[in-house]
Amino acid sequence: MSAEFPDKIRISGRLNRQSAGNPPIGGAPQRLHARLPRLRDDDIVQLNRMNENIKAILIGLALGDGYLTPFVGKSCRSRTEIKGDNKNLSYLKWLHSQLKPLGCSDLKPKKNYHQHRFYTKTTEEIGKLRELFYPKGKKIVPKNIKELLRNPLTLAVWYQDDGTLDCRSKYHYNAMFATYCFSFSDCKLLAKALRENFNLDARVCKCKMRGKTRYRLYIASKSMNNFVGLVEPHIITCFRYKIRKFN
Repeated sequence: MSAEFPDKIRISGRLNRQSAGNPPIGGAPQRLHARLPRLRDDDIVQLNRMNENIKAILIGLALGDGYLTPFVGKSCRSRTEIKGDNKNLSYLKWLHSQLKPLGCSDLKPKKNYHQHRFYTKTTEEIGKLRELFYPKGKKIVPKNIKELLRNPLTLAVWYQDDGTLDCRSKYHYNAMFATYCFSFSDCKLLAKALRENFNLDARVCKCKMRGKTRYRLYIASKSMNNFVGLVEPHIITCFRYKIRKFN
């Protein structure tokens, strides 16, 4: 299936403007998303109708650079919109081929930008992800992220979208995730899911961006061999530099 792109595409990953009110690391914990939606049994059934690899990729994109479009009217359907730099075109082609069974637009260059983009067919299954990740229109980490972030393929897609490798010396070797749009409590939920599902020592650190406090997730050096072993089978050639070893 192919389709033309609309003139305007919504941009994902907007920064969380409320993060300045978050507590410092080690401070009083924020209340987690008590009123945000949980995965209900029918949600799980609906998500499980998807091919396992497609579901894993869509969840990784939802955490990373993919954008889940709002519902239109009373519809509970959404689609995933994906764009990326031309230098990573091989990754975009791989995503396009993997998601093709869903029905995808053509992968096309974005006019006046050094980017390519495409989007999936609008479905109720993707609508369930929209409901979980954008319950009030703003991107958050679902409280039950542990139930979604189980597949190493999800971790690899998320890392290729938002990850960097900080490798400066024999003793400084960390994978970092640009979780700047998420709150402190969101990042703590992600770290907990990585610990419990993959046995990774994942931690949250503070950083400053444009004068505001943001939060970033990173994998401690002692867990890097485990982390690389999990994601390496799914890393596309253009992103192999993100898993290079220190010599």
